[in-house]
Amino acid sequence: MEEATRKRKKRLWFGLLLFVIGAALLLVLRLRNDKATQEEYQPIEEFEDAYEAIQPQEENLVPTYDLEKTIRVINSLEVAQTQMGSFDDFLAYMARQDYSGVPAEVLDSKAKLMPVLQKLYLLQKEHDELNLWTSLVQKLGSDVASRIDAGDMGLLVLDEGIGGLWIFKKTAGMIFEQYQKEQRLKGELQKQIQEVQVEYLDYLEAFTPIYIKYMTEWDRLCIDKDKAYIDLYNNRPDLVLEDCEKVLANYPDNREALLLKSMGLVQSSRWSPEDGLLQFSLEDDSVKQSRMDAYLTEAQMVIDRYIDLYPDQSAPALLLEGLIQEYRGNHAKALTYYDQSSVEYPRQAERLTDLLDSYRTRTYLNNTLEGNYLLDLYRSTMLGSGFFSPNFMKAMYYDQQGDQANCAKEIYNHFFRRSNQGTYDCLLLDMRFCEEYLPNSFNQLLPEKNYINLSFEKRSKMLGLSSDDMSIDVTIDNQADIDLVNLRVFLCIHYTDMYAEDYDVIKLPTMNRIPVRSSVKVERVELGYREKSFGDIAKVRAIAMTDDKICWIDNVYNATDNVDYNEGHAVNYQTLSAALDSNALRSRDAYLASIKMSDDRFRDAILNNTRVSLVEKKNMLKKDQRFIDIELPRELILLNPTFTWNQDLMPVENYLKGSYIHLSFETDLTPENVLYMTSNYLNYAITIRLQGDRLKVASVQNLMNGQ
Repeated sequence: MEEATRKRKKRLWFGLLLFVIGAALLLVLRLRNDKATQEEYQPIEEFEDAYEAIQPQEENLVPTYDLEKTIRVINSLEVAQTQMGSFDDFLAYMARQDYSGVPAEVLDSKAKLMPVLQKLYLLQKEHDELNLWTSLVQKLGSDVASRIDAGDMGLLVLDEGIGGLWIFKKTAGMIFEQYQKEQRLKGELQKQIQEVQVEYLDYLEAFTPIYIKYMTEWDRLCIDKDKAYIDLYNNRPDLVLEDCEKVLANYPDNREALLLKSMGLVQSSRWSPEDGLLQFSLEDDSVKQSRMDAYLTEAQMVIDRYIDLYPDQSAPALLLEGLIQEYRGNHAKALTYYDQSSVEYPRQAERLTDLLDSYRTRTYLNNTLEGNYLLDLYRSTMLGSGFFSPNFMKAMYYDQQGDQANCAKEIYNHFFRRSNQGTYDCLLLDMRFCEEYLPNSFNQLLPEKNYINLSFEKRSKMLGLSSDDMSIDVTIDNQADIDLVNLRVFLCIHYTDMYAEDYDVIKLPTMNRIPVRSSVKVERVELGYREKSFGDIAKVRAIAMTDDKICWIDNVYNATDNVDYNEGHAVNYQTLSAALDSNALRSRDAYLASIKMSDDRFRDAILNNTRVSLVEKKNMLKKDQRFIDIELPRELILLNPTFTWNQDLMPVENYLKGSYIHLSFETDLTPENVLYMTSNYLNYAITIRLQGDRLKVASVQNLMNGQ
């Protein structure tokens, strides 16, 4: 028995030894074959520039490297496959990337992809009927890294090496199999595609461990950076500084950490630890001058270092430098820095958003409100939005000086710059910033905004016999008494499963002119947001921009479902957050003072300058119709009001006519006739009675204070 056991053990050890020897030989052969493949590879003319650009340089052979650049290169090549229109576009993109500061092993692994892509490129040229780029190559760029089965994620977490490689190979194999099934390839062509598949899986074997290695390091870095963003969100600049020091201890040149630290220092100069409030206003605060100077001096040193490292990405740093000068009372210097930042942002917008590719791969950030805020704050920093808008900082300065004209000009300049940058991220955040911090000037940019109407309907096909769930027709109706010139409209669509304040922004084609009392129809506006369709639309808002105006379009109507999205978007002084500083906490009286109007003046204008008449219109098909026509003083549009007759009847006509607002209601007179005017500033109940043979305003009651 013991002898048999010894023999079995001997055979087992002998078999294990043979397995190890065989595995070692296989590994040697594979390495030799991989090396031979790389040495034998000769790029064709189209691939030469891209292949040369991706070769490791001497400076990349040193142990130090730029992690952010590394992640951008790791992600950008895959992203480029999904976004470039052809092989040639992709190769041109690869050739012009900056690969300095990227580890040699990353570039070596990427270089192994070139022979694979070259074979696919040659197959594409040989077989015109193939659609290799959109059907296969683009999916290999996006799906392998992102479309991993949920059931496989546990394996990836438990085993970053073998588990991650198995998942990537499994996903890539599924993509190749799906392509071959869809194309129904035959004979030699199918064999060639299968050979490419084997080589691509070999590439993944080299690339996956490197991908996981640097992405794991990136995730660790993101944990500390994310905490700094969240602490900034929670108005804790002291914690922001702690978070940034942790990042900078390991990555002393980290771009975001340097910006966040300088922002934290600038905010700390006006931060009160007792009440936890950030003083964003330009007024003097209670912080001692010496303490403020110390924070601002250190912030200046951090900004100087940032600009020295990243002179081509200096726009946000220049804005912070302007804030430093503003807080020190050097207003002229501050405005100069703001102007310089305004000039740099459009030029640097593409460069500043390069790293967004890395943020987009972190899809988990979209799963929480805090994550969405983090993304918004990063984008605002990179795009010059919100508190990182040099125009808004200038507007706040002019607002402090009571210069409403220049304040309004800078608000418009901000949106003009943003639209020219071609990026619409944070557009809604910019609108909310203006509503909260600059309502006086913002609400006067286009006082006629309540008379611009937008309606949309599902796109009809085949003479109305069917419809297209993925596109809409949009109509802009101008009921104001001014022509809308060079009108740009941004649709803000809120879909199901979105957070409450999250919208997808679509820019409509620019309209040259919409004359008074006319409309323009824009057909076939594609939705295309994450496979959402018309039926997923929950709410729609819109933003209008002309040559010198910017405003909400408050009257939005869904004609297909008969849904009215009419909303007043002026700031409600009763609901502003108490966390905002005194300049942002606008009251009704402050707004009325800014437009040089008061409750008494509005009520006097209504009593003395309102026209009311009863109109009968003959109708051959049914009984005569009776209308009550009302003309109210035009200055009421400054309140952005809505009107109803006896609380529930909407006007059939509502447009501007010279110095009046024209309303028409299809109704009969009753003993008590009340026109209700509702706004976020003043609400009126206007009682109208028949006196003799005339209709007149009998009384005006302010419903906000019972007067």
